Amino acid sequence: MKIRTQLFAVLVAVLMAASASATTLVRMSLDQLAEASTEIIRGHVVSQETLWNPGHSRIYTYTTLALEQTYKGNPPATLVVQQPGGTIGKVRVFVAGTIQFHPQAGYVLFLERSVADPSKFLPVGMMQGAYRIYRDAKTQEERLILPLGYLTRGAPASGAGSVIAGPAVPVRQFQRDVSAALSGPLTIPRGTAIPVAIKSTQFAGMRHLDVKGRTTSDLFPNSGLVIPAGSAMSGMAERIGDSWKISWTEVSIRGKQVLLSARSTEPAAGSLQGRVLVVSVR
Repeated sequence: MKIRTQLFAVLVAVLMAASASATTLVRMSLDQLAEASTEIIRGHVVSQETLWNPGHSRIYTYTTLALEQTYKGNPPATLVVQQPGGTIGKVRVFVAGTIQFHPQAGYVLFLERSVADPSKFLPVGMMQGAYRIYRDAKTQEERLILPLGYLTRGAPASGAGSVIAGPAVPVRQFQRDVSAALSGPLTIPRGTAIPVAIKSTQFAGMRHLDVKGRTTSDLFPNSGLVIPAGSAMSGMAERIGDSWKISWTEVSIRGKQVLLSARSTEPAAGSLQGRVLVVSVR
């Protein structure tokens, strides 16, 4: 029975890791974490529970936090953070990279709303999206633990790159860095290949269409930028001969509108809606 339980736990872990996009750990800069988040908050842990999903095929752990401060977004006063894995009875599912929340501890969290259930929040970048707060015993200063030991800030290509290093940093310094990351301009580098699915088109005059699309995968053009999957793209298509010439002019990254210059060509036969293509930024 013990061996069977252990094998079952391993099988569940593999299935969950294969099916949950939140289990992909890509090292991200502070700017990328800030851009990819729908909410950035400070809060403290209130409670935690681990439950089976309705189909009894996966285990999830839900951590409830009370909101103390908001840096980005419009979060509720109480947030529920969902993560894969946990322990129920004799079944233990461990997913590498998940956050091990401490009871009653305070955190700064980078979060995104779950697409499946917007009332739940997912950590951006898994464990690197959670910074536990503690008070230094000697100085009484509040400090944040860096989960990976260091954190890059800014894009080296812009000449503004830097590294936040050490096991912990002052909360006030970190807050200033987050504010700077949120206020900085976003520029998509030339040559960036963006996979996009066309979701809708609308008549915009003779031989012209307004085109709306969504990016189909997470993109990391440089260490200071991330374009999350599902980001909205806008463009204009012009019918020239037997083709549609599409000029893509804008992408929305977590509510921030970023101008771009990109073109693609598609055959005019049939509808543009539903097509998946790769757009290269010029």
